Amino acid sequence: MNVLSTALVQKEEKGGRVYYTINWSALRKAEKYDIQKFVPAMAGVYELYYKDTKDPGAGLRLFHYGKAWLGGLRAVIRELTDPILLKQRPELLAVVSKHECYYRFVHCSSLPDMEDILHWIAVSCKHAEKEFPSSGRYKDIRVKEIDAPAG
Repeated sequence: MNVLSTALVQKEEKGGRVYYTINWSALRKAEKYDIQKFVPAMAGVYELYYKDTKDPGAGLRLFHYGKAWLGGLRAVIRELTDPILLKQRPELLAVVSKHECYYRFVHCSSLPDMEDILHWIAVSCKHAEKEFPSSGRYKDIRVKEIDAPAG
């Protein structure tokens, strides 16, 4: 399966505004061999989710998101979803060791574009874990997210 033909960011600029279309990869269960096989070693933005066992009707909950620049998406997602590799991140280890986790990503080769997208995610997320400043290039950032079919 060639995920890079679909999991891409598209961008359009108009009058000081930017419009991103994020074509997310399919949401996949975080298993180390699947990550090695499916996730590209390229730059991009990722989201990590866990299955809420206390409220099964709630479905998946976003618990972490960020960008992968050096090292690429494969290495970052693999590290952040493996309890053995998370010794330096106790806040993530608490989630990953207790819950079934999932991930999705989108390839993006522009660091300023990733900053804008992460800023939008942080602003639109009701429980933003931290602030992500935008690149400062645009007066307004708009994002349309397109979910891939289940993987």
